[in-house]
Amino acid sequence: MPLPLVRRWRAVVFKVNATLLLGGILSILLMGCALAAPWLAPHDPNETLFRYNGTTLLPAPYPPGTAGMPLGSDSLWRDMWSRLLYGGRFTLLFCWVAALVRITLGTLVGLFAGWYGRVARVVDVIVGAWSAVPSLLFALVVITLGNTPGVLSGSLPRFLLIISLTGWTEAAVRCRIAVQGLRSEPFIEAAYAIGRGRLAVLFRHILPNLRDLLLVEIAYAGAAVLLLVGELAFLGIFVGATESMVVKGQLVDDPLYAEWGSMLAAGLRHRNSGVWLLLEPVIAFTLAILSFNLLADGLRRRR
Repeated sequence: MPLPLVRRWRAVVFKVNATLLLGGILSILLMGCALAAPWLAPHDPNETLFRYNGTTLLPAPYPPGTAGMPLGSDSLWRDMWSRLLYGGRFTLLFCWVAALVRITLGTLVGLFAGWYGRVARVVDVIVGAWSAVPSLLFALVVITLGNTPGVLSGSLPRFLLIISLTGWTEAAVRCRIAVQGLRSEPFIEAAYAIGRGRLAVLFRHILPNLRDLLLVEIAYAGAAVLLLVGELAFLGIFVGATESMVVKGQLVDDPLYAEWGSMLAAGLRHRNSGVWLLLEPVIAFTLAILSFNLLADGLRRRR
């Protein structure tokens, strides 16, 4: 017969949402490191850190473990650890803003589609047509339109708008289904009975009951945005400008601003110079996407 303390411990263990706990811890660590970049980063992300052998300048990139550079340097002598920390601030903020825009648009469409039958039929057609176009293909085509040939970095507002428009349909469909399920609930009839109008019922009674669903959708959308940003980076598309330098007699274009997508694109170009240039931003993307997906799964199980 187990002791009362043991039984209580078992009950606590079985009630723990391990997925939510792990996803929450990873997400907090990643965002905490990004926010604390000015204190954690040993160098300015754009500072060039030359190393010499006597009077001879050592060629970049420097490997991980180089003095003062725990993760090495990029091809322009800049510390990779500092750039990853500062890059996380921009990339994670960008992904959450894009996710919020996606979910806001999807929620509004889903609310009206679930509440008004005629709107639902129109939305079904739009969602079906929009979903038929792969997100990566849509973003690739629209972002590259109007760009100078060979220059595929994008302005922030344009990039944010395009990324935000690629994934709203999933949230709209799930929100519409949830609204349709709530229409016949007793509290809706009670709201009508006290004189609430249709829009008031929709936004003051239906929308608050979608809170748990929307939290899950935002977490999933954050992971989806990061994945899309990483895929575009592999194709050489990222936010921000580049700077050119002559290295070993060759003109090198590298991102001017620290951002994970641009670092991934640069790492892919210079992977033969140092595999860490590619692996380090890939690991950063992987950890962030994993943490947001775990967070979303944990929130979904908690509902």
